[in-house]
Amino acid sequence: MKNLKYAAIIVIYNKNIKDSITCRSIKDINDFNIEVVIVDNSEVDFHNNEVCKSLGYTYISMNGNKGLSKAYNVGIDKTQSDIIILFDDDTFVNKDYFYVLNKAVNDYPEVDIFAPIVYGQDGVIYSPNEFNFLRNHFIDNPNQPISQNKFNAIASCLAIRRRVFDNYCFDESLFVDQIDQYFFCEQRNLNRKFLKLNVEIHQNFYQRGENLDPGAAWNRVKLRLVDVMQHAKLMGGVKYRILGLMKCCGLSLQIAKKSKSIQVLFKGIFLSFKVFFRK
Repeated sequence: MKNLKYAAIIVIYNKNIKDSITCRSIKDINDFNIEVVIVDNSEVDFHNNEVCKSLGYTYISMNGNKGLSKAYNVGIDKTQSDIIILFDDDTFVNKDYFYVLNKAVNDYPEVDIFAPIVYGQDGVIYSPNEFNFLRNHFIDNPNQPISQNKFNAIASCLAIRRRVFDNYCFDESLFVDQIDQYFFCEQRNLNRKFLKLNVEIHQNFYQRGENLDPGAAWNRVKLRLVDVMQHAKLMGGVKYRILGLMKCCGLSLQIAKKSKSIQVLFKGIFLSFKVFFRK
């Protein structure tokens, strides 16, 4: 079995590294050759540079929140490790993830991208799934197969071979949402090979919460609405622009219900049509 080098690209947002669940859990994993690259999207100085120096991590400041796609690209450019793993800053990961991944990357050299089983707080498997622009089709159990021509997954804990990025970078017109969705659209078109990892990751998704604060809900959802419409534009054609508008209106209604705010609905629909007609 090859001794592969892994790069953990961890994007930090408005917190100290010591308060990051991901950073704390990665710090305790010593069985593998893991290069840790911290990309700091924080809008306030949390002195993360000093912490990284003490831990031997590579530190990159984005000098403010420049979005996930730019953060991923900058982090990936800083490493030549064999396997690149994308992390947010609040996901617990243990040794099992790396043991399963290490075996898979050695057993399946033809596979380019590896996606673990990600459960939400409601017990639903949200990743990997089968792509559908309007609404992805979730699998019912971890053993359910996913066809290669529809394979889709979220970016959190996604492991990608270095060769994928030889002539590719994330589309920086997407800020935070839909980055992983469009990534998989492009990778499927490039005939990349995907594999579902038999390891579980548990994550809390903001949108899946039952009681959302209206102000915080709007600040979060407005970013997603713009990205959904941009994703539709990148897909090309009137069909996807209309689907994008439908998706945004449905999302606005969903978040309005959970935040108990009619304003979220109206503002969401207004923003969606505004972006729809933008040249």
